[in-house]
Amino acid sequence: MQIIVVSNFLSKRIEYFIEAGKHLQVEVRFMTYGELFNCLPQLRQAVIKLEPCVSDETNFLKYALLNQAYKETLQRLGEMRLSDDVCFLNTPHALLRALDKKETKQVLMDRGLKVTPMLPSPRSFDELRELLTGCGRGCFLKPRYGSGAGGVMAIRYQPNRNKWVVYTTLQQVDGVIHNTKRIHRLSTEKEMIPLAEAVMQTEAILEEWIPKEQLQGENYDLRVVCRESEIDYIVVRCSKGSITNLHLNNKAHWWNELSLPEVVRQQIYFQCQEAVQSLDLQYAGVDVLIERGTDIPYIIEVNGQGDHVYQDMFAHNSIYIQQIKNIKKRYNHANR
Repeated sequence: MQIIVVSNFLSKRIEYFIEAGKHLQVEVRFMTYGELFNCLPQLRQAVIKLEPCVSDETNFLKYALLNQAYKETLQRLGEMRLSDDVCFLNTPHALLRALDKKETKQVLMDRGLKVTPMLPSPRSFDELRELLTGCGRGCFLKPRYGSGAGGVMAIRYQPNRNKWVVYTTLQQVDGVIHNTKRIHRLSTEKEMIPLAEAVMQTEAILEEWIPKEQLQGENYDLRVVCRESEIDYIVVRCSKGSITNLHLNNKAHWWNELSLPEVVRQQIYFQCQEAVQSLDLQYAGVDVLIERGTDIPYIIEVNGQGDHVYQDMFAHNSIYIQQIKNIKKRYNHANR
């Protein structure tokens, strides 16, 4: 049995996955998607891990086109016939479904899991203003497809004063909308309209804002890395604002720093495991917030390729080591 990890280029996460293999004396091969398409019909005795494509594209709309191309790549892979002794760690179909935030939320709600509430999807700025007026609290406007903070807009609107406060990684420069690695604060319609319209152009979802629990005076949520029915790792993501993604210079804290009741911890474990299984994933990163004042956990989204946590990678690399151990155990029949 061979383990193959696939992307368009080598990246830090792939290097650490390969290092985990070396630690266990298991060879992990890297392939590009082009190489995988060429060899897949003849491939035998393999477990394939599909990673997202690496890109330094900052133009938001161009990046959305790259996302669409990646979805088409997954669709093509999902239609190809595999030998009986070849399998995907997470199937292309399951990854595609997890990339769709709207469908993911519907699947989880159908299973009775708590997710951050969705409002109808706006198709214009006037519709967005109307929905925010009726909501009475802040909302998140997000691209429907993909993961991470790219294109997310945290919006508060006071209709009686026509006052806006928006936090986003998007920024318009010379008429081009860029996704940056820092959060910008906007307060005028003139600034935010082109950004919101760009997000809606790619298809958007609108989520109701829920106040997050705090640690040391900062808002936090969780990235919970699940492997089938096991919790492999939990990182606490803290921010003074409402967008907590760690690549935006937010702070990572340890799970054991939280003074949560055991019943809440068990609810988080259960909801995340159920989410991963209901989406037919073998592993995923589940983003969870805990509502301030109630301690109720809500699933924000599920990332079918969200198992990379730098806090762990740079310390023990335990997520990838455990993942490869599980591959060896589960797919050992491929060697027989």
